[in-house]
Amino acid sequence: MTVSESIIKWLQQFDIGSISTDIQKADVGYSLAKEPIQNIKTYLSGRKEYTEHYTIRARLPSQTDADRIANNDFGEKLSKWVDRMNTEEKFPVIEDALVNEIAITTPFYMGATSTNDSIYEMTIAIKYVKER
Repeated sequence: MTVSESIIKWLQQFDIGSISTDIQKADVGYSLAKEPIQNIKTYLSGRKEYTEHYTIRARLPSQTDADRIANNDFGEKLSKWVDRMNTEEKFPVIEDALVNEIAITTPFYMGATSTNDSIYEMTIAIKYVKER
């Protein structure tokens, strides 16, 4: 299972529904895309600590003010859930690695907008360690 798949499985505990990998579908839905940023610390023991960033995208209806308020409420609840999972150390499970942090690095915000809906985004960072 890839890191992306592990994060998707973990996010589904929030009852977020189906999440696509990389590509945002045309209908209402969610996707998770890896950002082209990876920080790696290598230790003398050969152990490596990775920090990677992933963008969660949500295509949500945004025609009315009530829609947009509901969308922001969803984003705030998801952010609080990620923070709580980090505090409780309930991390995604990554094969052959130990996750030690997951955090929001860019808050939930409205990105691209079309006639009936908008793409909302937030970025999370995950830090994990692999032994050799």
